[in-house]
This record gives sequence, C-alpha cells and structure tokens, in this order.
Amino acid sequence: MNGEQHQLFEAISRRLAAADASAAWDGLVVAGVSGFRVAETFGGLGLVAREAEPIMAALGETGRSTPFLESSVVAAGLLGRFSGVADATLRKLAGDGTVCAVAGIDPRLRGGLAGSSVGEEWTLSGRAKLVLHAESAMAFLVVVPLGFRVGLFLVEPGAGYRIVGYPTIDGRRAADVTFADTPALLVSDDAAEAVDVAIDEALACIAVEAAAIMRRLVRDTVSYTRQRHQFGQTLSQFQVVQHRLVDMHIQARRAEAIGRRAMEALDGPADVRSRIVSAAKATVAAAGRYVGQQAVQLHGAMGMTAELPLSGFFKRLTVIENELGSADKHLARYASLREAR
Repeated sequence: MNGEQHQLFEAISRRLAAADASAAWDGLVVAGVSGFRVAETFGGLGLVAREAEPIMAALGETGRSTPFLESSVVAAGLLGRFSGVADATLRKLAGDGTVCAVAGIDPRLRGGLAGSSVGEEWTLSGRAKLVLHAESAMAFLVVVPLGFRVGLFLVEPGAGYRIVGYPTIDGRRAADVTFADTPALLVSDDAAEAVDVAIDEALACIAVEAAAIMRRLVRDTVSYTRQRHQFGQTLSQFQVVQHRLVDMHIQARRAEAIGRRAMEALDGPADVRSRIVSAAKATVAAAGRYVGQQAVQLHGAMGMTAELPLSGFFKRLTVIENELGSADKHLARYASLREAR
C-alpha cells in the first residue's frame, strides 16, 4: 500500500475494531465507502476495484463480515458498466448503504436460473444458491444463462421471491433465493465479459483479504508463543517453534505480494489479468491452509475454541480456499492462459 492507502487502512481498521460485528456495515456506510464504485454523479466515490485494497485488508485484519465486496465492489461495478439502466439503485447504494446481493456470479451456482420475456418484459425462474447477504439485501443482481450468452438482471424489492437463509461455516449469512416468474429489469443480455471482469475483481479482493488474515494470524501466534510457558520457558524459545513461525511469516508475505500484484493486474489486458488473478487464488489457497493449520496447532487446544478470534479466521481461510473456484481450477486456468500466450 502507498501512504494514502495505508492511512485509509488504518482509519477503516479502527472504525471496524470499535464496532461490534452487527454494526460493522453501518460503520462503513458512515465512512462513505458503501458507494465505493458508484460514480460521483450518483453520490459515490467513483473509484475502481483495485483501490479497494486497503478496505479489504482492514476487513481481513478485523475479521468483520460485511457486504462490501458483494454490494459495493461487484454489484456497483457491474451496474455502473451499463449506464442509465439502474441509476436509481446506484444512488441508493451510495446514499443509505442499501445492499445489493449478487446471485449466480459463480458459474457453478447459476445453472438453475432461467429468464423469459414477453416483449420487453422479463421474468426470472429458478433457485439461486448460496447468495451472500441475501437476507439484508434490498435488491438482487442476478447472473442468468441465456442460451450461449449471459444475462444480467436487477430484481427490486417486492418483486416476489422466497429466501431461505442459513449461516455459512465462516460466520457469514447466505440464502437460497427462489424466483417464480419474478419480474426483473434487464440490465444486459450480453454481459459475459463484464461478469468475467467482476469475478476477477472479486478474486483479487479475496486474495488481499486472505493475506491480511494471515498477517493477523502470524502476529497473534507470535504473541501467544511468547506468553505461553512449557518446560520452564516460553514456546517461542523452542527452535522448532521458531522455524514454524518463520515459515508462517514467509507464506503470509507471499500471499501479500501476489494479492497486491493481482490488484495491479486488474487494469491490465484481460489475459494478463486473469492469469495473475488465478495465480493469486492458487497461492493464497495453499498459503492460507498452511498458516491457518500452523496457527491452530501452535495454539494447542485453545486453537479450536470459539473464544479466540483464531477460530473465525481459520474458518474464513478454509472457505476462501474454494470461493469462486478451487486452487486446482485456477492452476489449470493459469496453465491454459500461459500456453495461449
């Protein structure tokens, strides 16, 4: 991060740390970042995805669950690409922190969705699975297969849909959303490229979040081993523990470097962007598993208790490992893009 980004990171971190978990999103709204990607003409900040790095890092360090990535980065970014279609929604995103959940962004979860039209009127049918922050959303941005194309639809409040919510293993809330001839506004009937960009942006943001979690785990584990005594000395004095702490630090630094590189690549050519983002996802998946497991082991029995933040961080890293594609999938994607150069 540069100096300005570091100042934003510190400010957001302090705000998130001071708020309890239920008020974390309200804190970001008050800070003005809910309209992060909304154009200034609609009351937003008018920023691009790569500038979300300090905010994603702060969310990772503090372990707060908010709809910032899904609503302020992905949904606002996609809606902003198609001017004039959803201006009212963009104003709400920037103004009062309205949450726009994204359904079907992961290609693995959009197969059950379908759209049909009568003239210019569209309706959606089917079930969207694992929609994060759906219960608090006032609008849904839905990615739907339309034959060989990809459609993007906006479903507004009161349109008629059913939500079945549940907790995820990393402490967030998600839901299955069932649409039954639900009226929807067509944002674009050819949004495949825009959705691909949005997925890469989300992956880069997740990589930054994961790296921040790893930094926190290294710091907390070092502190614990300096306090915990065994056989008349602190754990940190044992050479084998020192070696494991060094390895954790190295993995966290690797994740931080590739996460930053992925953010920088978002402004580059599509093939370079996708290749580096996939490299980042594969790297943070492996590094996150190592750092998380070592942190739990070095904390001993305390590592698996809900009383320590470690438990939540470990679960979040576990989810990130397969979020928007597994490490194996992204290694294969990286290899295919590299061969195509």
